[in-house]
Amino acid sequence: MADFERHVGELPWGWWLRANPRGFEDEAGRNWASVRDAFWEGELGFPPVHFVPEQHELMLRVMTAIKSMWCGEERQHDIFGGDMMFWRFYQCWLASIGMVGKSNERNFFDGGLTSLGNSVLMMLQATREPEFERLPMSAVVAAVSASKRLDAEARERALITFEQQVGFRRHLFAREDFGSRYLVTLTGLKVGARMPTRNIAWSQSFADAKSRDDLFAWLAERVHRWDDWGEIAYRKGASALTSRLLSIIVGAGGLAR
Repeated sequence: MADFERHVGELPWGWWLRANPRGFEDEAGRNWASVRDAFWEGELGFPPVHFVPEQHELMLRVMTAIKSMWCGEERQHDIFGGDMMFWRFYQCWLASIGMVGKSNERNFFDGGLTSLGNSVLMMLQATREPEFERLPMSAVVAAVSASKRLDAEARERALITFEQQVGFRRHLFAREDFGSRYLVTLTGLKVGARMPTRNIAWSQSFADAKSRDDLFAWLAERVHRWDDWGEIAYRKGASALTSRLLSIIVGAGGLAR
């Protein structure tokens, strides 16, 4: 592995690479076709196999979840489909290559990203295709979480600020009122036609605003998963997304977690 001291966590991994007509040159004089190739093959020593892009995407999703301090049980049920063995192995692997630190002497399962991990995460975000959509400011998401312990007005202010931050994402959960019903809807851009249009792919109805807002606040804290959940709704249908969300919520012990 390369010298981790250069990964200060403030710049994306690979900031030292030099672009030239042959690609990107590292400190050893090797040339790579892309920054991701330099990381995957040069830094980690993996072969240039055809499924590398999907492994990059998995790594990005896992590290984004860890960065967001997302509950371990939820990561297991969502990203890894409930496979505890795979989840623990992936955590062990990230720790072994210096991406995740320990929360105490023996436990890295609750540890956060190291400086190297933050640096690699920034690189994976910057080089993602399709383009990585900017997430709301972490302080805004944290305010939504903190508002659970505040009064109704404070929570409403936090949720409105969050809604302003998410803007026009490709996959967007939103609060809506329809007559006497209160809804959480998921819309996405339909790009198959000449003119892209936004369509509802999933919705959940509630009898009162508080219950609706409880679910929306839970979704807001997990905004980094919206695109993946949106893809489930569009590829497999609304019932598939409902099943996924229920399994996550139940597996994590409810919306309060």
